[in-house]
Amino acid sequence: MSEIRTRCTQGKLIVNDQYIRIELGQLKQQTLLRSALTAIDSKMAFPSIFGFGATNLIFHGQGVERLQANFVKTSVARDIKSMLGF
Repeated sequence: MSEIRTRCTQGKLIVNDQYIRIELGQLKQQTLLRSALTAIDSKMAFPSIFGFGATNLIFHGQGVERLQANFVKTSVARDIKSMLGF
């Protein structure tokens, strides 16, 4: 089971085989099941300078479900998209 954990402006972004989760502290979290994932939008938030860049990711679920993770490292965002098959 592979898992990617990284930071974003909302808190911690966790992506694994079962779900995509943003933890907003100890008591609050948003979760989107991987089986409900329909699309991922990515937009460069900060250009890559010396290998350090940031990307905004939006994970779309069925209906109006969506998770937004801002300022994810560009290299990690690429890994997440390839892991999820997008």
